[in-house]
Amino acid sequence: MGVNDSLKCPGLDRPLTVIPDKRHCPQCVEIVEIWSDPVKRRCAKCGMVVYNPDPSIAIPDPKTDESNQAALKSRLDELIDLAIHLGGSAATVVDARDILVEDYLANLCREAKCPNYGLSPTCPPHVEGPQWLRRYIKQTPFALVLAIKASQKNMYSDHRREIGQLFHFIVGQLEITAREKGFLKARGFAGGSCKNLFCYDHAYCRVLSGNGTCRNPGFSRPSVSGYGINMNHLLKITGWAQRNSNAVHLTSSKYGIVFLG
Repeated sequence: MGVNDSLKCPGLDRPLTVIPDKRHCPQCVEIVEIWSDPVKRRCAKCGMVVYNPDPSIAIPDPKTDESNQAALKSRLDELIDLAIHLGGSAATVVDARDILVEDYLANLCREAKCPNYGLSPTCPPHVEGPQWLRRYIKQTPFALVLAIKASQKNMYSDHRREIGQLFHFIVGQLEITAREKGFLKARGFAGGSCKNLFCYDHAYCRVLSGNGTCRNPGFSRPSVSGYGINMNHLLKITGWAQRNSNAVHLTSSKYGIVFLG
């Protein structure tokens, strides 16, 4: 063995496996350089945390390491508890591979002429869609499913916007917390148009018009509808379908998902 073999710099491999990426800060639009392996970095100008949407850190699969089972269960339980603490009515974790994604469901947003179609970057046709989600699910072993329940009177009244805003807030907080707990590719999906929920009093969406960044980056999350997630099948997986069929009170529920990978 040569002397150079024993004196190899321990950081030599890093430049060969990671690359820098420049992202705009959602708060002040300053360019923030993030290497492909860190999860996040603070903006030097305003201090806002900028997350790396696709970190390249290799994470051992906890399903194949028995020593990680207890720690994994603890992290998942903490996320479930947080979902309830923030205002969710129910939360559970399922195997992400059991989630059914169908193209025709995503197309209903256009074919049914949804009044919110095309008005925000979190709704069709501006989202990645079913094909992307199928590929993404292969990288995420778990999914936290969240429900928020309210009386039909409130769900279909002037309070519906407040309920929708709360729902997006919960999903957003769960996504951020999941990343902090090591689920580096976590991503949350809620329901309803963010334009209708958060920017209803503005004439246009800044992102789609090209006149700036999102006004509510910490709250707005993509709608499950645009990705073709079969909610009826999902409710069967969670066991909530039977529970809802036995409901006596006139209530309605919104459902969201935070994929954990």
